[in-house]
Parts: sequence; C-alpha cells; structure tokens
Amino acid sequence: MKILPFLLVVLIAIGPYVGFAQQSQNYIVFGTVKGEKGDPLMAHIHIHELGKGAIADIDGNFSIPNLRPGTYHFHFTHLGYRSQTENIRVQSEDVRLSITMLESAITLQSLTIEANPFKNGPVEQSQSIEVIDRDYIEKNNTGTFANALEKLPGISTINTGVGISKPVIRGMSFNRIMVNDRGIKQEGQQWGADHGLEIDPFDVDRVEVIKGPASLIYGSDGMAGVINIAPGALPELGEIRGHVVSSYRSNNAMYGNTAMVEGNEKDVVFKARFTAQDFQDYRVPTDQFNYAGFVLPVYENRLKNTAGKERHFSLMGGVRKDWGKSTLTVSQFSQQAGIFTGAVGIPTAYSLRHNGDNRGIDYPRQDNKHLKIISNTTIQHNRNWLEIDLGYQNNRRLEESLPHAHGVGPTSEGNLALGLYLDTYTANLRYNKHVDDKNQTILGIQSSYMVNNQGGFEFLLPNFTSLQGGIFYFHEYRWKDNFIVNAGLRADGGRHIIQEHLQPIYERLTPTGQFDQRNPDIARTFYNLSGSSGMSWILNTHHNLKLNLGSSFRMPTPIELSTNGIHHGNFRHEIGNADLVSERSYQVDANYSYSKRNFLLGLSPFWGYYQDFIYLAPTGSFSRLPGSSTAWEYRQHNAVFTGGEIKADWIVFPNLSVSFAAEYIYNFNLETRLPLPLTPPLSFLGGVEYKIPNLGQVAQNLFVFLEYRYAAQQNRVDRNERTTDGYQLLEGGLGWRTLLWKQPLKFQLSGQNLTNTFYFNHLSRYRLLNLPEQGRNISLSLKIPIGIKH
Repeated sequence: MKILPFLLVVLIAIGPYVGFAQQSQNYIVFGTVKGEKGDPLMAHIHIHELGKGAIADIDGNFSIPNLRPGTYHFHFTHLGYRSQTENIRVQSEDVRLSITMLESAITLQSLTIEANPFKNGPVEQSQSIEVIDRDYIEKNNTGTFANALEKLPGISTINTGVGISKPVIRGMSFNRIMVNDRGIKQEGQQWGADHGLEIDPFDVDRVEVIKGPASLIYGSDGMAGVINIAPGALPELGEIRGHVVSSYRSNNAMYGNTAMVEGNEKDVVFKARFTAQDFQDYRVPTDQFNYAGFVLPVYENRLKNTAGKERHFSLMGGVRKDWGKSTLTVSQFSQQAGIFTGAVGIPTAYSLRHNGDNRGIDYPRQDNKHLKIISNTTIQHNRNWLEIDLGYQNNRRLEESLPHAHGVGPTSEGNLALGLYLDTYTANLRYNKHVDDKNQTILGIQSSYMVNNQGGFEFLLPNFTSLQGGIFYFHEYRWKDNFIVNAGLRADGGRHIIQEHLQPIYERLTPTGQFDQRNPDIARTFYNLSGSSGMSWILNTHHNLKLNLGSSFRMPTPIELSTNGIHHGNFRHEIGNADLVSERSYQVDANYSYSKRNFLLGLSPFWGYYQDFIYLAPTGSFSRLPGSSTAWEYRQHNAVFTGGEIKADWIVFPNLSVSFAAEYIYNFNLETRLPLPLTPPLSFLGGVEYKIPNLGQVAQNLFVFLEYRYAAQQNRVDRNERTTDGYQLLEGGLGWRTLLWKQPLKFQLSGQNLTNTFYFNHLSRYRLLNLPEQGRNISLSLKIPIGIKH
C-alpha cells in the first residue's frame, strides 16, 4: 500500500493524455439569463464537471465554448435570486439556453447543492441538506471548524475547552457521522470525545451537511449524516487573487492570521494557504469548581494550561481542460494544546495555581499533526463522467503527561503517555451515467486501508490493521417533471486484525518485569448489505415535500472491540467487547419546505430504529487500574432515535430580516428503558439582522445582528450521567466593507456570551468537572482581499 502516494502523482501526470485520447468535435453552450420580470441578470454560470464557467454580460448573455459531446451539470447563481441547476446534454450542435431565475431575498437560497450525487437542484434531492459558504463560516468563526456549524439546526458540538471540538448530528457523533474533505473521509482517531477535528477553519470554502442515513453513497460511519467539505470554485482563466485575514478573540487573547493565493494560468490552477493561531488560557465566569466532593479554586477566572498554538498549510495544483479536471492537494494540520490541569489525575489547589505564564503549554497536553495528500480527478468518458478520489492520511496524536501522575515511574517513553500513529489509504471511484432525460445512474467503488500503531506508557488502543471496501448502485428516475424518485443498493465488507497488547506492571514506581494482557489477538470480518430510496415532490414553486427511507450500517471499530485502559477524556476506564456485531438502522426522514421571495420555512422530522446499537455503559464496579474511577464497557442494545428540526427566515422589510431555528432529539434504549448518553437538549436560536447597503466609502454593506439562544435543561440522561440546567445566551455583532486608498477592507466585530452567563454545555467534556463554558468573548477580524491579476 505504500505505492499509493506515488500513484497520486502519476494520476496527475497521465490525466491530460487520458483526455487527449478522447478528442472529438467541440461545441458551444450559449444563451440568456433573466429574472421572472424579464430583466437581464449578470448571473454566474458554472459547470460542475469542468470547474469552469462564465459571467453573463449586462444584457444577460453568456457563452461557454469548447464543450465536448456529453451531459453537463450547470449552476446559475445571482445574488437576490434562487440558485438554479440544469443538466444540459450537448450532442451534435451548439446548445442555446433561456434561463429564468426566481427572486429570493434569502441569502442561502443562492447557493447550489452538490451533495446529491446526481448534482440536481436543491429541491430535487430527497435528503435534508444544509449548505453554507465562506462568508457564513467567516461570520461565525469561533476558532474551530466544528463550532462554526453549531448554528445549523440539528448540529451540535462536543467541546474540550475552546480549541478542541467535534461535530454532532442529531445527537450522534464519533464514528456515526462522516467528515469528507475533498471526497476523502477524514480519519483522525475520531472515537475520542477529547479528539478535535483536524480541519483548518480558514481553509474551508463550502460545507454541505447531510442529515440522516447516508451509508449508501458514503459507506460505514455515514448512518447519522455526512459533513462534506468541498473546495471553492476554481479561478477563471488568467486570474490570480488572494486574501489575508487577521482575527483576535478577547477571552483567551487568541491571535489568528491566514494568507491565501490562488490563480489560473492557461488552465493550470494553483492555490496555497498558511494559517497560524496562538491563544492563552481561557476565562470562565467562576472562581471555583467542585470535584470529587472538594471545592477547588479557579485562579483569576482562568483555566490553567488551556493555551495552545496551531500552524496549518495547504497546497493545491492541477489542470482544467475540456476533458475534465485533475488536482492534487497537500495539507497539514498541526496543533499543540494544553489540557486543563484538573482534567487528568487528581487535581489539587496547589497544582491549579498559575505560574504567571498564560500562554505556556505545560503537561498534560496534546500534540497533533494530520497530513493529507488528496487527488481529485473528473474525466469525461463518452458522454458520461468518471470521478476518481485518492487519498493518503497520516495522523499523529501525542498525549503527554508526567508518568508519576499515573502510578508509574520513569519510562523509556519519557513523558509520552499515549502515542497514536494512524496511516490511511483511500480510493473512491464513481461512474456517472446520464441514460436519458428521465434516468441517471451511478456505480461506485470505495476502499480504505488503515494501519494503527501505538506507544507511550499508557494503553488505550492496540496496534491494528483494517481493510474495508464497498460497491454501490444508485438510480434516479424523473417520473414527472415535479416528481423525482431514487433507489440504490450497497454491499460492504471489512476486516480488523488487532494485535495482542501486554502492558508492563509497576510496583512502587519500578517495573516488575511482568505484564498484564490488556487485549488478546482479535481478527473479525464483517459483511453488510444496505439500501435506500427516496422521493421529492415539487408541488409548485413554493412547496416541496421530500421523503427518504434508508437502511444503514456501521462496523464496530477497533476501539470498541479491544480497548482496555483509562480514557482521560471521559474520566473512566473503558473496556472493549470483542464479540460486538455491526449496527443496523432503519430510518425515515421527511422534509417540507415553503419558500417565497421574502420567506422560507423548513420542517424536518426523523425517526430511526437502531438494531445492536453500540454504547458505553457503567459496570457498577471500580477499575483496578490506578488513577481511574469506575469501569465502563461497550455493550449493544436496540434503540430508537426520533425528533426534528424547524427553521424559518423572514425578510420583514428590504433591509431587516428575522431568523428562527429549533431542534429536539428523543432517544430510548429498549433494553435498559433509559435515554442514551450525550443527547443534546431542546434548543432554540433566534436572530435579527439589519443591513445598510451604502454609507459611502466609509462603510459599505454594513450589517448589524443580534442572536438569542435558549437551551432547555436536560433531565433525560443515562444511568450515572449528570443532568444539566438550561441556559440562555446572547450574541451580537456588526460588519462592514470599506475602501482605503482603493483597497477594499472587510471588518467584523462580534461578541459571544455577552452577559457572561455561567452555564454548562451538556456535551462538554469539562461538564464532568462542574466547569462552565467560556465567559464573555469579543471577536474582531479584518479581511483584505487582493486582486493580483485579472
């Protein structure tokens, strides 16, 4: 498998020759874009498969030359209008189009959706999908990528302080949701509550969140949903552009800077980015906390040793031709972050006292690096398209602490408590066939190979190798122009080979030469067959009804099969179960949307039955390992998940908008008759925004916003899980664009937890220590766009 990185480069090299071998007559697609009142629009036209497009002129006319015979997916977007998509078939002559776009004051309706594998429009896919762009992420950036998604209904996060977070979809996380970066599944020890998502928040241009069963297209781990991170549109021919963004957060004195440049020279495209963030210990609105019956101090309202620093980079290069496109992306996420001194071992008032250095990163701490090499290629084959995504990932996770705090003495590993080294190789192929105007099909193959090695004086996850693969077939049928149905089948197989682990035994801080078997050799093979079907009924231009039925699956992970050690992230001794079988779910998702020019309403109820649901449960006994408390083990029982989301956007006046979103999740363990752990509470998010388009060169596109979040108390908890009181939060801010010596500048000022509220996030790791979330924070950002060549 070590040959795969070489193959990535080879694919880039041979791509042009694949295209040239299929040379044929080229044609032009041209036409006009108008509004519903007949006024011409300078809309942006983009072809998904080629990554190229055009901008209509002042009369709404556009022309895209050099298109081979085939079927292309066109996007039509224009601010103030609903996005529109068309599948255009080019055969033996030029094609003329006449596009009419409907007005919409709802900003996100101008975004297209690509998560649907057939690349149809937002009303034509059968699943609930949320789409956000670069502007949304910049407006809601709180330091991590996962936290930028929290304002979407149905999305929550599990937090460890303020620099480490992971996404939750409808109450599920870890290995039940999938994060795809440029078509490759992110693999970074995501089973840990204290393991953040290794994604640079500045290097995300577009996100599509699929809520509900997605195993058919994406494979195991997609049973609760998928987060697709897609690159932005490639620059147009001859264009070179970039930007610099600087940000500051007052709560932990975080300084962040990122710089990007991208361009297109004769259809050779490139992009480069570098990001640096440094932050201090963060502040909480309390001066004490309770742990194990003791009241301990929080000096100067700061959590000691929660500072950190990050350094990230990404480089992309490729070609864009009439046969398709091919890019190679190399990126690395690098983070070093302290872990609150009271979160590992037994805290004392002395150990919590500050030494005066709020930026110091002491023990215990995390040191994480995630390297990715991703190749994305789209090749036209006859009139159809072949998509190839190849990836290599190297995840290095180091957890460091002082050995004596864990009942052992000096070790050969030094201060390395836990080292996890994961190499992942991924290959995905999809063949998209446009049969006719009513039928489209996709045949896909996916495979991954993982090698995990561990080190350190602690044990949690053994060495293992894992091979997984699947094949699927998906078909869409347009029964009528306003009624689209789809269905598909998928077959999967996987094998985990887990090595025995013998842990050294210490006595009075000295190794005895004896060993404790933490897990035996384990070899498990899994097979799964799944399927789904869905429909979208477009009643008229205002009403859309969707229904999706799916059977999803998830293979047990090596951590669930074999772990046997102290997981400091959860303050417990976790024990695996080598006899676990695959989870199976049967899910129903519905979505109703009502859309007018100034109003949007969406309702998304869901229900799912989960057979052999895997979860951690307390054994009722204390761990025999030093430095830990109770022992928990992985078990399987049947469970039910249900709930829903509602969202509404209303443009009350041309410059005044009001938004509302709510979500509720109910789950139930059918064996214990109790709720499942880590279930988000009922929550509401309301906002109001006022815009002033033009105040001269001093302030253009000025906006002011205020948001209110209410989270109900969570009393539906699992055995030995603490309840959480409800809370209310207030956030507000403003942003504007200005010109300084003809150079555009974009400012944003915002405040989070403006009332400095003392509250607990039910999904926060530090809630187990009775530590509240961060206090008041003021954020300031400056973006300087740079046009180098046009």
